[in-house]
Amino acid sequence: MKRKTKWFGVVGALLLLALSAHYSRGGTSRMDTAAQEQKIERILDSYVKAVNGADADLLESLFWTADPRFSEVENDRGKPLGAREFHEISDWIRQHAKPGNKQRFYNTKVYFLTPEVAYSVSMRDELDVKKTSRVTLIYLKRGEEWRIIHGHFSYVPD
Repeated sequence: MKRKTKWFGVVGALLLLALSAHYSRGGTSRMDTAAQEQKIERILDSYVKAVNGADADLLESLFWTADPRFSEVENDRGKPLGAREFHEISDWIRQHAKPGNKQRFYNTKVYFLTPEVAYSVSMRDELDVKKTSRVTLIYLKRGEEWRIIHGHFSYVPD
């Protein structure tokens, strides 16, 4: 019986390796992966435009906040945020923020876990407060639309 169990373990491990290799390429062709990566990079560009322009509606449109799995970890918050807190921040932006923030993302790398799930790692400079953050964003694709399902921002220590 031990041989059968060991054999199934080996087959299972090989199957997992094959699947992970398939999904690490996005499970799609190189051309399609490049197109999907461009869509994700446009989300980051829109994020910068929304924050720098104090555009809460654009910012909210980039996230799947209605999904119960939505969460965000921010530099200046003691605990993870859910949709309610995210929308409270958006409301504050609508009422008080003025265009003129200066953020930029760079050294971004995008990785596909499946054809519908990807993540990016970036550095983000907040030039108005002279802070740099490490940023990880997880994206979920529904239909043909990618949005952010989770974000994690953490300041680089001084």
